Amino acid sequence: MIQDIKFEKVIYSDKKLVEELTKNTFEWGDYIKEVFDEWINDGLFIKAVDSNGNILGIIHAKICDDFAWLEGIRVNKNFRKKGIGKKLTEKAIELSNKRVFRLTVNENNEPSLALVKSMGFKEIDRFYFNSGNRLDFKNIIEMYKLEQKKNIDFIFNGYVDNWVWYPFNKYKKLFYKNDQIILLQTNPPFALKGDNLEFEHISINKKENSEGFIVFELKI
Repeated sequence: MIQDIKFEKVIYSDKKLVEELTKNTFEWGDYIKEVFDEWINDGLFIKAVDSNGNILGIIHAKICDDFAWLEGIRVNKNFRKKGIGKKLTEKAIELSNKRVFRLTVNENNEPSLALVKSMGFKEIDRFYFNSGNRLDFKNIIEMYKLEQKKNIDFIFNGYVDNWVWYPFNKYKKLFYKNDQIILLQTNPPFALKGDNLEFEHISINKKENSEGFIVFELKI
């Protein structure tokens, strides 16, 4: 365990340091640099620093009406498995002033799965990301001849919009459907029904080459 860790707000001058910290998170890099400015101004963007001011890790908490969404947990590769990720998560929970916390973990990320389970998070849902062309929603409606519906005869746990999971009863927009497809107007589009969709979307059904994510929840 590293001693003398402090937790501070991430500030604009940290941008290059955060980009350096996260640039090799995945084979393709990381999305943190794309959302950095947004996270600075939205919710809690927290860094763990050592006694010399070096950034050891980061986390962001999006503050929603009745829960906090935890995301972007990153730890310097030289300081992993030392409890920093857990301490960052605990600090975000402490500062959020919420009693319900949710997050998502890739189903193949064993270290992160072990961390959230050890903290008492429970699985509540799963969804699957499918890569493809990023199409404007109006183009999708025209391409698949989808009709607008206010309601549908379809029961599901929740949906994802801008990579935040919400319970089904929070969806207030229209549904778009034909005989084979049911879509929500989210970013990316969320498919309740539909196979072989040739655009980037999230689905409730696992398909070949889709990337699975597990949604966890903690209540305190």
